[in-house]
Amino acid sequence: MKKIGILGGISHYTTIEYYTRLMDLYKIQYGNIDYPEIIIYSLSHGLFKEYEDNQQMDEYVDYISYGIERLISAGAEVIALAANSPHRVFDILQNKFEIPIVSAVDSVLKESQKLHIKRGLLLGIKFTMQSTFYQDRFKHAGIDLITPNIEEQDIINDIIFNRLTTGKDIDADSKDHILKIISNYSVDGIILGCMRLPVFFNKRTVPELNLVNTLDQHIEAILEEAK
Repeated sequence: MKKIGILGGISHYTTIEYYTRLMDLYKIQYGNIDYPEIIIYSLSHGLFKEYEDNQQMDEYVDYISYGIERLISAGAEVIALAANSPHRVFDILQNKFEIPIVSAVDSVLKESQKLHIKRGLLLGIKFTMQSTFYQDRFKHAGIDLITPNIEEQDIINDIIFNRLTTGKDIDADSKDHILKIISNYSVDGIILGCMRLPVFFNKRTVPELNLVNTLDQHIEAILEEAK
């Protein structure tokens, strides 16, 4: 298989999930322990988040590109950005590098189409919810993707950064807050646009809705590209 390069550190808990799930899925699909070679370059989450929060997009692209360059220098042949938010600049990055960067957004769209989602609710950090890279891609495919209102975005953002990205277990209040937000919208699908949200969300959480786990879909796409 091609050598897989994971750009991680955003957060490091998510990076661990990527590594573990890639290995687990490989074992399921191939039934052996000839695991793919994986290279990880971990960015500083603080600096990454500073560029995001301040909308310093030139510095943001440069910092992500720096990490990708380190992965390529180490021999990576397929790149994965281990977070949703850097996909805002996916096209810019893919145009800068000749080797493939596997899109989480495209893998999520593919699954959403398979589930026949017509109107979905995107959950994630504010940077992701207030960007349009998911909405634009889904709109092109005929899927209406909406986001919670500003106050609800603040609640979700705080839960993600104060609990999920620090490795804390989700508490009952936080879970109830998010479920209440979901209940405010008439949709037939939920897009978990943060790789840490699957920590406490699964299909049993909201059984009446289609649930798209961006982490799982991205992992599948990465292994497929690395074949």
